[in-house]
Amino acid sequence: MKKTRKTAIGLSLLTTILLGTVTVFAGTVTISSDGPDTGKSALQIFQQYLGTDPVDGPTDASHLYESTSSYVGNVFVFKAGNASDTAVIDGSNTDRQRVEMKAYNSSPSNVKAFQGETVTYNWKFRPMTPYPMPPSGNFHHIFQIKASGGDDGAPILTFSLDNGYLKFRHNPIGADTSQVVTLAQTAFSNVEGQWVEATVTVQNTDSGTITMSLKKLDGTTLMSYSGNKDNWRQDADFNRPKWGIYRKIYSGLTEAKMQFADFHITK
Repeated sequence: MKKTRKTAIGLSLLTTILLGTVTVFAGTVTISSDGPDTGKSALQIFQQYLGTDPVDGPTDASHLYESTSSYVGNVFVFKAGNASDTAVIDGSNTDRQRVEMKAYNSSPSNVKAFQGETVTYNWKFRPMTPYPMPPSGNFHHIFQIKASGGDDGAPILTFSLDNGYLKFRHNPIGADTSQVVTLAQTAFSNVEGQWVEATVTVQNTDSGTITMSLKKLDGTTLMSYSGNKDNWRQDADFNRPKWGIYRKIYSGLTEAKMQFADFHITK
């Protein structure tokens, strides 16, 4: 009896230790605005959680700043001007604009997704009216999951504007955009000028699960998806999230402003 009891105690202790180890590494990173003209700037808040270089695109106060909303409180605002706004030109890629918050190589491990991990991204956003819908054939992403290292060309997952819709898309191969598929979509008129909440959970494996929901703040579901897809690229080091505005420049391009609030990264 004593031996059996000791064994049970040992297993219980081992279980506690293992669960404790999981608890140490599990958790949620929350990135929220502290309000305009108070506390830290938007850039400083992003730097606190993501590293010293957390923005692709301009970081000045006219393109990335904080505001308030009567619906959700303090918010971040991302702005890309019309075609004459050279500050948002994507470096040598002069055919596109970018202002995005990102996790990247030097970010802490708790905002990166490593092979085999399941990570949930939750946030609120509002495309500010009038928000320009791109002509067909011109990409416009407001959320991306990208591989870092290896086959890290086109994103694995996006929320993208296309042909009057907000689409949730997947692409298994970075170098071949012909394999992009739309997993779910909702009319952009359901989203424009409205606060909505997105939740995306990704199992970062070759045949991993994806679940997504996009809801109004009253809980009404606008679109959802659940299924298995190839979520891990060959020779990748990790997967990483990006939020903001990344779009192709086209004739007649007008200003775009997007509000975001309460980013959560959980694993």
